[in-house]
Amino acid sequence: MIDSLVNDIEALPIIPSSYASATGGPTLSTLVLATAGTDQMSSSTIHEAQQGEITPCLPKESTALSLAKHYLDNVYPRLPFFSIQGFWVQFQHVFSGASASVHDVDSQRQPDPISILSPSVQDLDRSSISHGYSYFTVLLVLAISASSLSRSADSVISAQAERLFRNALTFRESAIIPGNIIGVQSILFLIQFATLNPSLLDAWYLIGVGMRMCVDLGLHQDPQPPDSVEVSLLETRRRLWWSVYAFDRSMSLGCGRPTEISDSAISVSLPTFRIEIPATPVEIHGYLQRYRALQIQSEIYNRLNDSTGADSYVARETFMQLSRKLAEWKEASSQLPTRTLLESEWLMGRMLLLRPCRLLPKRTVSELNELWHSAIGFIGLYRRLVETNSIFYVQVACEKVYWTGLMALYSFWGLRTGDESSDDFRTLNIWVIVRDTMFILRSLSERWEQGRLLCSRFDSLTTNIMEIVGTNQDVDGTSEIPSVLQSLHQYTSLTTIWASSARKEDPTNDTCQETNTLRKLIVDMI
Repeated sequence: MIDSLVNDIEALPIIPSSYASATGGPTLSTLVLATAGTDQMSSSTIHEAQQGEITPCLPKESTALSLAKHYLDNVYPRLPFFSIQGFWVQFQHVFSGASASVHDVDSQRQPDPISILSPSVQDLDRSSISHGYSYFTVLLVLAISASSLSRSADSVISAQAERLFRNALTFRESAIIPGNIIGVQSILFLIQFATLNPSLLDAWYLIGVGMRMCVDLGLHQDPQPPDSVEVSLLETRRRLWWSVYAFDRSMSLGCGRPTEISDSAISVSLPTFRIEIPATPVEIHGYLQRYRALQIQSEIYNRLNDSTGADSYVARETFMQLSRKLAEWKEASSQLPTRTLLESEWLMGRMLLLRPCRLLPKRTVSELNELWHSAIGFIGLYRRLVETNSIFYVQVACEKVYWTGLMALYSFWGLRTGDESSDDFRTLNIWVIVRDTMFILRSLSERWEQGRLLCSRFDSLTTNIMEIVGTNQDVDGTSEIPSVLQSLHQYTSLTTIWASSARKEDPTNDTCQETNTLRKLIVDMI
């Protein structure tokens, strides 16, 4: 009976592209957006976009150009997944006055991905799918760029970003295409927008959709032999895969949730970033080190959570091996200019190594001390990023900051007995950490009301701990440990948090003046 059931399941077509879209029925794009959308993005909005009732409108070309450059300078280097050359061709096409035609799509023929994702002028026939995809891409890049400049979810800039996003949905049938890497790139744009606008889209769900599409298309494995695929297509496949992987690992590790696919199932090389991306060798090395950092963090997270049959010697050997691997990564990154980003990945890796886990439930005093200092460094770094509005994937950032705050409280609790002078100094520092953590969470929660829940929970936990420490200085550190810290090795975030930073800017700074000018352009652009 079991074998029969398995055979029946195996016979089912599980790949989304196995289903032909019925005329008048829901398409993949409609299903994805309806499921990922929150209450604020109602089904009526999706229906209106599908019927073409939202008239696509664009800002002035000069404003759009400034927004596009802001995206390429500040957002793109964090996740370089699309062709810059192709984007500028699409940009020129959109602002050339081409008329919108969202219905002229041949659903019976799979489009050529390279001619869509990295088009030439000749590819952009006004009756082809390239037209709709160009509008979708350009409008979403502008929406993401505008969102990154917003101070709160209620700002005029956020409203303009949302308007651009809703206009992009008009062209979604040309973008969210099943069984094609075009659909994967489109999902990546939506994930970026979702991390900045959690009141509209659920990034966690979209990451799952993107990963499933990648696996269905076999992007997690290189074609064999690799030269059986055109070089530009192979490079595009790799860039898309590792970008979805980066989102999956960042969100999963920050929230303590399972990853969508195990690292052992992945056998795809890193991209070269030498095709259609005008990057220097140093920039390319930085891109690759970012992916390698996430690979190492993922390995640390998973191996330290596995306690099956490991004795203390094997556990310590595993710990040392992972520690050396992370140290080698840091050494290889030492000459890169993106110091803040790399330092945050290093500190995150160290905290994953030193956190309470199943493999090493008891930590030494030395390890607790290093965990304490890593948490201090991470919180301080993120406070500076928030103050300068340098956090773009703030949903992930908010989760990581809350988790890091818990690590600081855990190590503080474990180290609070001992030398009196050290205890006094550490008590002073814990208040600095609490202050900075609360500042970050409050600032980020300006973009999402549920962010205040984490802030409230952290405040309550801190108050509880400091009351115990203040009245029971000589009590054994394990006797009254709060349940949240006691079960930290099983931590899983119960809330997907996003927020935007509230900035402290120097109005005389050139970058700040450019940012403020761009904000004014966005407000007046439509």
